[in-house]
Amino acid sequence: MATDEDLAPAPSTHSMPVVFGAGAAIGILGGMIGLGGAEFRLPLLISLYGFAALSAVILNKAMSLVVVLVALPARLRCAGFVSVGGCQ
Repeated sequence: MATDEDLAPAPSTHSMPVVFGAGAAIGILGGMIGLGGAEFRLPLLISLYGFAALSAVILNKAMSLVVVLVALPARLRCAGFVSVGGCQ
């Protein structure tokens, strides 16, 4: 069983601009190719931000859920339920 110390991120040794820039790059790249950025976030959560693997996976999944919850109302407003839901 994992303890709180196993799940806590290690202190980051990177400067704020580097961390912010990496996050912005993930957001832009994920948005340009139509993904939420989860494929790009996980490696950086582990390497750049210092999260343990289990913590990074949990946080990555939670962030993906937030992306879906934010995107769905915007898509429903623009395209309508029939188009987004796939109902004919």
